Amino acid sequence: MEVKQFLGLQVFEFAYLMALAFLPFFVAQREVGLSILSVAFVYLVVSVIRFAISRRVDPANKVVLITGCDSGFGHALARRLSSVGFTVVAGCLDKSSDGAQVLKSDATGRLHVLQLDITDDDSVNSCVNYIKEQFPSKGLWTLVNNAGVLQRGDVEFTPLDTYKKIADVNLFGTIRMTKACLPLIRREKGRVVNVTGATGRISLPSMSAFSVSSYGVEAFSDALRHEMQQFGVKVILVEPGNFYGATGLQNRAALPQIRSEFDKMKEDAPEEALQMYGQDYLDNQYKTVTELSKSAASTLAPVIDALESAVTQGRVGARYLVDGSNQLTDFPNFLIRWESWLPQQIFDNLVVNNYLQKARITSV
Repeated sequence: MEVKQFLGLQVFEFAYLMALAFLPFFVAQREVGLSILSVAFVYLVVSVIRFAISRRVDPANKVVLITGCDSGFGHALARRLSSVGFTVVAGCLDKSSDGAQVLKSDATGRLHVLQLDITDDDSVNSCVNYIKEQFPSKGLWTLVNNAGVLQRGDVEFTPLDTYKKIADVNLFGTIRMTKACLPLIRREKGRVVNVTGATGRISLPSMSAFSVSSYGVEAFSDALRHEMQQFGVKVILVEPGNFYGATGLQNRAALPQIRSEFDKMKEDAPEEALQMYGQDYLDNQYKTVTELSKSAASTLAPVIDALESAVTQGRVGARYLVDGSNQLTDFPNFLIRWESWLPQQIFDNLVVNNYLQKARITSV
């Protein structure tokens, strides 16, 4: 008798003996038996679901393009995905930046650093052509639209050019990159991962320019997700909360730049607006920003985990809202979750009382 036949016989005999042993118990204790079977069935279903959700994509021969890799989320994600086996093309605005140099020293050999300005058609096309030439048989598994800029300021103090500049990077840069890469992504039945933030779901005082672009990316992503479903392409939004300090957008090193932006707003502001809000309004707003920066999360890890899941998991959600902050709760994310349940007046009061810099009216 062959070994396989012998083992098969042993398994059959064991199952037969177990059935004989437990049959009287199930007959005598029907309710108990049904309860045990129900629990076993639920456990089996949960196990199957967990397996399906946790199934990871094989990184071999998978190319991921990430924008905004000079620092922050993009830099950390490029290193993470390279370490787990993906081929990563890291787009950096400045190839000579410290962050770009660190990526170039990656020991895996799977990380390619390119100069990439997502506001420039030629730069974007050059990046796409590089992927076609370097990986002709691989296509593009995932595009991570991460590059972004932030500038604060109330509507009356924010120049129209600032709205245009932020939208050109955060919104139109995302659209430009996505349109250029879609043929390669569709070929692989791959993914588009767009990084927005809580500001894509809730607009706070002094954040209108940033929120306008984030809301636009949310709308773009929703439409694209529906359109791409027929091609097997997934579109995922990752929405970080208060991670501004950890990304470098609002940490101690960034404060001089933020200070100069507020000084420029004050210099260019109409005298009538300064009289209405108070001459020290923008100075006080800068001080508020410095205080808020202290509440930011100290690590990027939760966002990088969410981004990695969006790239690597077999089954993914449409949105990942990631809590930040080093406080008890990430308050904007708390408001997002409760917005549909709260009366508008209560919701508005929570926003105003926690985030509005009050004007000191000196003229009416």
